[in-house]
Amino acid sequence: MPNAAQVVVAGNGSVYVGITSTPAPTDATTALNAGFKEMGFISEDGATFTEGKDITDIGAWQSFYPLRKIITGRTVQVAFALREWRRPAVEFALGGTVSGTAPGPYSYIPPAPELLATKSLVLNWVDASKNYRLYIPVGLVTETVETTFARTAAADLPVTFSATDPGGANIYTLFTNDPAFSS
Repeated sequence: MPNAAQVVVAGNGSVYVGITSTPAPTDATTALNAGFKEMGFISEDGATFTEGKDITDIGAWQSFYPLRKIITGRTVQVAFALREWRRPAVEFALGGTVSGTAPGPYSYIPPAPELLATKSLVLNWVDASKNYRLYIPVGLVTETVETTFARTAAADLPVTFSATDPGGANIYTLFTNDPAFSS
């Protein structure tokens, strides 16, 4: 039976990033380990979670239709646009390092071209009293970060974070206190 109370509206949320050895969350509401750094404001578009699969058809000369379908790959991604230009967000989005001490000056140095910087990511969102937490233990920024500098718009850092094989752990875990999950 349909139930409108089970429709989720992610009215607010946040993104946290840590090194891959940062202790994992265990539920949807307990404070994260201090190793996870909040990325700051995310654009009003929020975040997009994508779980995909590559499917290959196995055919035969005698059939116009596939005899079997096999999964040849799976993908898990989270995409969002960072709105704040500060050390943790810039280092996460672009992969390099910011150097300098207060009061500045500061400089950003891109990573070596061959470097793939893996991280852990936590995406939290809230719908009234329902909390959700998506945890990806290992992944990296995989898409081009393209920013427009214009007089009439925020200069966002768009990020696509793709999960990679965590070596025996779950590719991701979704935690929630939503009572709809009990039925």
